[in-house]
Amino acid sequence: MEQTTGQSEESSAPKPEALSTEGVSSLVQAVSAPPTNSGGLKSHRGGYRPSHKATFIGLGVIAAILAVNAGIIIFIMRSSSTTVEKTQKEVTLSADTLNALGMNKTAVGNQSAELTVGPNSIFNGNVTVAKDMSVAGKLQLNSKFTAAEASLGKLEAGDTALSTLTVNGSATMTNLNLRQDLTVPGASRLEGPVTVSQLLTVNNNVNVTGSLSVGGSLSVHNFEASSLTSDTTLTIGGHVITRGTTPSVTAGSGLGQSGTSTLSGSDTAGGISLGVGANSAGGLLATVKFAQGYSTTPTVVVTAVGQGMNLYINRNANGFQVYSSNALSPGGYAIDYIVMQ
Repeated sequence: MEQTTGQSEESSAPKPEALSTEGVSSLVQAVSAPPTNSGGLKSHRGGYRPSHKATFIGLGVIAAILAVNAGIIIFIMRSSSTTVEKTQKEVTLSADTLNALGMNKTAVGNQSAELTVGPNSIFNGNVTVAKDMSVAGKLQLNSKFTAAEASLGKLEAGDTALSTLTVNGSATMTNLNLRQDLTVPGASRLEGPVTVSQLLTVNNNVNVTGSLSVGGSLSVHNFEASSLTSDTTLTIGGHVITRGTTPSVTAGSGLGQSGTSTLSGSDTAGGISLGVGANSAGGLLATVKFAQGYSTTPTVVVTAVGQGMNLYINRNANGFQVYSSNALSPGGYAIDYIVMQ
């Protein structure tokens, strides 16, 4: 009897169950749900208790599910962060977007639409702007700048190479070095000192308003000056030819009746022709008035051409008078004069 009883107790005890995922879910619901006693069924809460192994397996599955969910959330967050970083560095516009903004080759969309690019932008290919481009800040070029025509209000440049430079207005340059020819079709005004290291060739006239200082020899084919000052010896190898306005001459009473006088030359040198009439008693023959008076009384030298005249003069800054100390016979006479100050 004891053996039979032991076998029945052994057969009535529940066997351990192999738990699956559905079993774990059912187990969790069974543990968390309140006991029900519907339909007169007896609650098994007091009679059924899961083993420790099943409990640990269920907790492990729950932890694995939570870990998978956490990994998915971290992956989504990292993907979103990478997308934001890429968006800050690069802006990609599709063809449909460009067409909607009217930025394609064909005029599509609203022509007054504006495209604003906020972050730093890098264009790896060519950029073509069909119309004007306005740059509010600085325009920095790391390579060459090529333009068929450029209008610049102000240009600050370091090392600049220009094959052709046309300046229609004023140009201010601190240092200008020209390695080729300089052609100036208009007037050139140099307000400071000018140093010419090599030969200076002037094919036309040169007008010097101020002083001209020549440290070496000055060789000219024809030299013409309104005023020439030499502080040392002035050596002239050829002729000295004077020119200028002809002074006026008046016949004096010493020429007698119907006496005449004429003059040819300048304030520097010339000749006086005299016609002596009857009853000449000598005295004043002619009065010469300079076309332009001297600053002080100059030196006047008169010489009779031929013989029979004994001459003397009076002079001042405005002219001179020629006298004869003896009576002259009627006829023609000539006098040369030289004036120097």
